[in-house]
Amino acid sequence: MIVTKKWLEEWINIKNIAIDDIAKEFNSIGLEVDRIEKIQMPHDVVVGHVLSCEKHPNADKLNVCQVDIGDKTEQIVCGAKNVASGQMVPVAKVGSVLPGGIKIKEAKLRDIISNGMICSSTELGLPKINDGIMILDESIGTLEVGKALTSFPLLNDEIIELELTANRGDCLSVHGVARDICVPFGLEVNDFEIKEEDEATLGVGRILNMNCGEKIESSFVFKALENREIKSNVLIDLRLSLIGEFDDDPLQRLLTYATHATGVLFRAYDYDKFEQKDGKAILSIKKESNQLDAVFSHKRLSYVGISQEPEEKATTQSTKIILEANYSNPDKISEHSYTLNLKSDRHLYRSTRGSEPDLDFGMNYLISLLGANCDVMVYAGTQQVAQDFKEEIINLHADELTQMIGQEIPKNSVVDILKKLGFRVVFSHEQDAMNIRVPMFRHDIVNKQDICEEVVRIVGIDNIAAKPLTFLEQAKHNDAYAHFKKRQSYRYKAASNGFFESIDFIFDDKAREEKYGLEVVDETLDLANPITSELNTLRSSLILNMLDSISRNTKYGKKTIPFFQIGRVYNHQREETTKIAFVFSGEQEYAQISNHGKPEMIGFYAFARKVSNVIGDFELEVQKPQNKLSNPYEYALVKQNNRVIGYISRLHIEIEKDFDIAKTYIAELDFDALLDEKCLVQSYSNYQMISRDLSVLIPKEMQYAQIKDYINTIKPAEMVDFSAIDIYSSAELGDKVSLTIKFNFQSHEKTLVDEDITANMEHILDALKEKFGIDIR
Repeated sequence: MIVTKKWLEEWINIKNIAIDDIAKEFNSIGLEVDRIEKIQMPHDVVVGHVLSCEKHPNADKLNVCQVDIGDKTEQIVCGAKNVASGQMVPVAKVGSVLPGGIKIKEAKLRDIISNGMICSSTELGLPKINDGIMILDESIGTLEVGKALTSFPLLNDEIIELELTANRGDCLSVHGVARDICVPFGLEVNDFEIKEEDEATLGVGRILNMNCGEKIESSFVFKALENREIKSNVLIDLRLSLIGEFDDDPLQRLLTYATHATGVLFRAYDYDKFEQKDGKAILSIKKESNQLDAVFSHKRLSYVGISQEPEEKATTQSTKIILEANYSNPDKISEHSYTLNLKSDRHLYRSTRGSEPDLDFGMNYLISLLGANCDVMVYAGTQQVAQDFKEEIINLHADELTQMIGQEIPKNSVVDILKKLGFRVVFSHEQDAMNIRVPMFRHDIVNKQDICEEVVRIVGIDNIAAKPLTFLEQAKHNDAYAHFKKRQSYRYKAASNGFFESIDFIFDDKAREEKYGLEVVDETLDLANPITSELNTLRSSLILNMLDSISRNTKYGKKTIPFFQIGRVYNHQREETTKIAFVFSGEQEYAQISNHGKPEMIGFYAFARKVSNVIGDFELEVQKPQNKLSNPYEYALVKQNNRVIGYISRLHIEIEKDFDIAKTYIAELDFDALLDEKCLVQSYSNYQMISRDLSVLIPKEMQYAQIKDYINTIKPAEMVDFSAIDIYSSAELGDKVSLTIKFNFQSHEKTLVDEDITANMEHILDALKEKFGIDIR
């Protein structure tokens, strides 16, 4: 949400408050300031009056203008198509320096002397508002020839961009922002002056006949006007360009400006395109089969809060115009618009977050705006559809509020804060409780905790005294605490092994998940109101968001990127589980003396060792990947206690290309299945451990897992452990490979001698021969 200080000053008196103090209060009350930018007009740029404008004798695209700049008249050659005599324009005098370092000097253009430059908005460091020079009007202040542009406060403004959470639709307008920021400053929002209608004016009922269905859930206010000339002004155009919502049509610009100022959603229809009967336009409001409220005449004109048919929009060429202000419950719009996947316009963003429900206020502001800038005849009265929206009522005891905050806030202060925020509060001294009526524009307030949050953000979290947490555990085992301790333990282990923690939203892009073969949430259970189109579903894997982090770090020049994350994921039925994921991209260590500044790239076994250092010993079982993320030639299931807990693999090379990252390995495991048992004390042998290697010839297609499982069933008592340490193949071996297995033997009773070891090795070899028909190499 973008506002400017001068725009806010139209609603509240903050003229003498510094921009830094305003920003501090915005952050304090939860409206995070994302950007502050000062607009400053360059020096020696003044208001000029174009006295004459003639074609350049030697250039078809140039004009020779005589321009009064106050103390003298200068000859200026101008190439803009829209320059004309009689205009008031910004003129950069000789010697001035424009943004970008452009120095204005006396020049000769095609043999004609030019002293100065008539400027466009962009040449002054302002956003673009037209093609050509900027034509000034008195919307920015009284125009005096020769007056410096630095002396116009409305041009030398300060931009404030706020990062709003999705629930704060009430602050998607300048009026809404002013309503919120006035509370910490102890100010009042300025009353909007409503001009009384002329009794002699024709009523809207003379040209409009409105019908409304019984099941309509939206509210409307309709007004009509005759258009003689509709135009906007420089200030409106500049502000719309600053917020990125400039429109080519002046009528649409005025509607957008009124919406950004008040928060009310507006539509404008061309009267001549309506179905006509007895000299009146026929307008019907119905609920379609898709459960959306829609406006009809000869056909559907618009879906309320979602879209308007482009050909039905009124423009400055329309002779008669029907204006509409509307409001719908944001939850209803979110639910139906998302499931139906309809085309939408910029109304949808506001309607799903909660537009301003006071339609009379908004319509009066729009009519005032039109009256101040345009030549229009407005029909008296309105035609309305008003819904009796249920008002949320919350009963809150003073002790409950104190318990939630952890500190007692004076009751009078609480009541005062809530009333200034627009709540209606009745305090009962006998019951020491408040009956709180939530204003319609705060649809996000639904329970006591929300009321508590409103109080705390105005009081200021820094003004709440910190107190130590008192935790009295009553049960012998607390699942939540045990999960916390386990999570903390694995976080510490991962960090101590060189991994950095990555934290992401639990949301992801559904199309991207489907592209990479991941499970996605069933459509009927998916998000009704996503934050953005790129975060439109609950994630089913931690990996994709972590790959985004790797991609960003790669762009920052990082060459060794190890991340881990513990978080929730969701399956097709939206059932959640906790996963732990590891990703490692690029070089397996930082450049240093030991590797001569040329570290090796991360490999499968190096990555597996790093993961093992965190989660403990595990086994690998070769399988085919279940998704498209993994390289099929470097993929294995991870097993602990003979139970599959996840997978480990190299990222598929095509996906490495998609994310523009180096060689990368990934692992995603079931966090709840990881070992979380206390260490068991085992007896320790004082006798020496002895190792022997056994090399056997096995068929190429045989999996080591078969041999491993079998040896575990016939292993001698003295055998401590064993592992494969080498695989060798050559043309001489034909369709077989040489597998070398290392065995470790140790006794708790004696020092083993060669005869003992030989007997054990022969036992193992004989068993392998009998079972698999394999022999020693």
